Amino acid sequence: MLLQEFIPFERELAAIAARSVTGDVAIYPIVETIQRDQVCHRVIAPAKISTDLQNQINRLAHTLLNGLDVVGLFGIEFFLTTSGEVLVNEIAPRTHNSGHFSLDACYTSQFEQHLRAVSGLPLGSPDLKCGGAVMVNLLGFELAENDYFAKREQLAAIPQAKVHWYGKIQSRPGRKLGHVTVLIDTEDPHTLHEEAQAIAQQIESIWYGDQLPYRHQ
Repeated sequence: MLLQEFIPFERELAAIAARSVTGDVAIYPIVETIQRDQVCHRVIAPAKISTDLQNQINRLAHTLLNGLDVVGLFGIEFFLTTSGEVLVNEIAPRTHNSGHFSLDACYTSQFEQHLRAVSGLPLGSPDLKCGGAVMVNLLGFELAENDYFAKREQLAAIPQAKVHWYGKIQSRPGRKLGHVTVLIDTEDPHTLHEEAQAIAQQIESIWYGDQLPYRHQ
């Protein structure tokens, strides 16, 4: 039996980091993830955190990748505790759900970065090419065979929205059917975070409608 102490965390954060065959490391902007029932619902990039905390997480990511002597792309999840401590929750040796925003919001997507890392090419820039972004997973909410085309058209009509559909027809509760990323122009952390939450609620209202499986937070 394995017992783990309960961690009273305030928020969940994540870093997508790549290490090349030559040992170079590139880290994407730290993001905040909103999880419900152990499933990622939203990702806000960048997270509203201090520069000191961002630097601390970047150092942790460097230490982990160099210490493990790995090559490729990794998703690293963190707990930010109520006392301000950063704890590593999970290390995923692959492209990661918390990095999907990079497809539209960054100069180099996480998928291209992984290929660059393992093939010996120089790592690309992980920087945002916009003020920020919010990514919302499109999760199944019913047992059905449906491509939800009408809902996807509504989502695509949101300004600066990019809808990624995975081509799955069979829906079941919690199944990842696609995701939506909306680019945000503002760079002010407080304004960006508020705008991202409002956009995420708009997306989830369109997608789930009356079958929303949780209340907005």
